Amino acid sequence: MPLKTYLICLLAVVPSGQALAQAVINETEFLHSNRPEAWAMNYVTSITLLSGLSVPRSRALGSIEGGVELDWIPQLSSAQRQIGFNGIKEEDLNKAPIFGRPRLTFGLPGRFALTLSYVPPIRIFGLKPNLFAFALERPLYERDPWTIGIRMYGQIGNVEGAFTCPGNVAQFPPGSPENLYGCERKSADKSSQRYAGLELSGAYRIEQLRGLTPFIAVSGNYLDTQVHVNAQTFGVIDNTHLVAKTWTFAASAGVAYSLTDKLRLSVGMFYSPLWVTRPPATSSQNDALFNVRALLTYQLK
Repeated sequence: MPLKTYLICLLAVVPSGQALAQAVINETEFLHSNRPEAWAMNYVTSITLLSGLSVPRSRALGSIEGGVELDWIPQLSSAQRQIGFNGIKEEDLNKAPIFGRPRLTFGLPGRFALTLSYVPPIRIFGLKPNLFAFALERPLYERDPWTIGIRMYGQIGNVEGAFTCPGNVAQFPPGSPENLYGCERKSADKSSQRYAGLELSGAYRIEQLRGLTPFIAVSGNYLDTQVHVNAQTFGVIDNTHLVAKTWTFAASAGVAYSLTDKLRLSVGMFYSPLWVTRPPATSSQNDALFNVRALLTYQLK
């Protein structure tokens, strides 16, 4: 039994009023990709994948395009939030209904383009993000009405929040029915969301519909996810470090449309199958991420 689980179980049955020397948990757990904790880490990281929401196209050297991306974050059921201690503790993951970030895309030589995005550490929805994402893309084939392109992308950074001990739980006495796992204060957990991916996409421009351009894309992604717990439960300082690394597949489809000569809107559906084994089940099931994403861009230069 992991040290963390043993201490929680031990302290949960200690009668009220008996003093124990404070313990500190600093263990590191390397999780299989289908563990409930790893599934949750992969799920929230996949929400931030820098998908193209269009197909790479030729751009003028030195051109600059600014954009704003908004992604819908599906709310997880109580069963899906049962992820702590290999699926027995419910964690607070339904914090933000949307994910937004700015984008800047620069035209480079050789028909390449570089996209940069940064979400600064400003607390919103109880979360404090600090995420830097980037992409390098290029069209492979351009001949009206068809376009095929490729993108390489990645991200580094983290998101801080009270996932293991939210404030609405820590306000109750440790060990009470509302606070079974003994949260003594609001936690300050940190989720590291790093990834690298490769996306291949294709599009068909429909001139009869004023240039409406449907697109499809497929991608492979390597997720390097970690969670640093920072909580105090039943007098124990919990600094557990959870690590999960895995490969995932994703697919997306949508349409892009030029509202004006400089203003362009893209809307797409994103799907990524994610496998999880939730005890007492012994086999994995696909609990996929499916969401809708939108990108509004403006040609600055």
